[in-house]
Amino acid sequence: MGSGGEGAVGDPRLFAGVFEASPDAIVVTDDRGTVVAANSRCEAVFGLAPDDLVGSPVETLVPAAARAAHPGRRDRFTRVHGQRPMGLLQLAAVRADGSEFPAEISLARIDVDGTAYVCATVRDVTERRRQERQFRELIEAAPDPTVIVDADGVVVMSNRQVDRVFGYEPGELVGCPVERLVPERFRHGHVAQRAGYVAAPVVRGMGQGRELYAVRRDGTEFPVEISLSPIDTDDGMLVAAAVRDVSERRRIQETADRIREEFLATVSHELRTPLTSIVGYAELLGDLADEELGPQARRMLGVIDRNARRELRLVNDLLTLAQMQTEEIEVVRAPVDLEEVVRAAVEDSRLAARSRGVRVVVEARPDEELVVLGDAGRLGQVVGNLLGNAVKFTAPGGRVVLTVERAATGEVELRVDDTGAGMSREEVEQVFDRLYRAPSAVRDQVPGAGLGLPIARAVVEAHGGTIEVRSEPGVGTTVVVRMAAAAR
Repeated sequence: MGSGGEGAVGDPRLFAGVFEASPDAIVVTDDRGTVVAANSRCEAVFGLAPDDLVGSPVETLVPAAARAAHPGRRDRFTRVHGQRPMGLLQLAAVRADGSEFPAEISLARIDVDGTAYVCATVRDVTERRRQERQFRELIEAAPDPTVIVDADGVVVMSNRQVDRVFGYEPGELVGCPVERLVPERFRHGHVAQRAGYVAAPVVRGMGQGRELYAVRRDGTEFPVEISLSPIDTDDGMLVAAAVRDVSERRRIQETADRIREEFLATVSHELRTPLTSIVGYAELLGDLADEELGPQARRMLGVIDRNARRELRLVNDLLTLAQMQTEEIEVVRAPVDLEEVVRAAVEDSRLAARSRGVRVVVEARPDEELVVLGDAGRLGQVVGNLLGNAVKFTAPGGRVVLTVERAATGEVELRVDDTGAGMSREEVEQVFDRLYRAPSAVRDQVPGAGLGLPIARAVVEAHGGTIEVRSEPGVGTTVVVRMAAAAR
């Protein structure tokens, strides 16, 4: 077995097969630089068949501008490198038609019977260079500063935006650790975070993760958002990091927050306070005896009271909407009996329901505990909005039923059923959009601003609950709210 194996390895046909099977062009020259052997791949790379190359000087494959100096370099390689192969050289070569192309060339000296030969392996890297050029053009076209780093965190490429935003000269960052762009107080932790990312790389979009900062060449820090994308290459994994300066956005956000606070304070003082006063005095007048006020005055008082309450609800909805646009709805949690909240909302809406000729019914089982952990005021706002909508869209003679019970899941469920006009599937899909009003509501001039359901959903979700709407045209609408029951 051993001798048979040795015979196969020493067979010249084996070496000839390996020589021809190489994916790269291979050229062998003698000590005078004359080509003595070439494989068939040379025809695809140089446009010259092996028989055309053999006997020609190797300078045939060297661009004209470098031919005069090439013999001296060839002799120097033979003397200096001896038996040691030379690593990849990034050089240019020339085809039979005179066109030049970028090439990677490795050289190795071979001594046979006292004669020195040089074996040159040549790879045409035109396509790779084209792809690298396209990649660089894409990086340069990116609107954000972008750096490409290797697995060790060393910058291998950066675009002009990096130089502009961070204050470095073009190419100055290449070869530097990426931590140079990280504030000194975060650098130690960043090394560990970077290693963790390389171990399990994933695409991370802008704005994901915690608040981040970067540092310019002059040492000034600024807030940033960073996206990360792993890139697999033949030389290992690279990471593309796009850095977005959000200083201006932060400034605008701070200004918007200040304006919002001023708006909320103005609305609260200039609108809600006088409306609350009007509603209060209307209630006091309503307590007077009929003979003291008179039928006509009492009707006028009812108009004042209804419209003041309507405007007060709208102001409260606007304040809630303003809070929804910038932050989560604030809830103060405490045990709340949802049935009591529902009955209070029904009592508040009784006058409006009576004026429309709509009957409102509350159904609840007295033996069930219907307590949730929530904000009684906010939950009252939800029930008031749902009930107000149901009454508005139910024709005279119709009915609205509010059912409070334990669902099969153990949650406390509030269901509001009406016998109103109902909605199409397309309308149901939009009812939670802010300021959305169904075409039928606009056509029939039903009062409202399209805020009730969006606010109800925001409040319910702030409590960790769910809300859904089911409706059928001509039949009515059902809104279901589910919340976790309070722990006993």
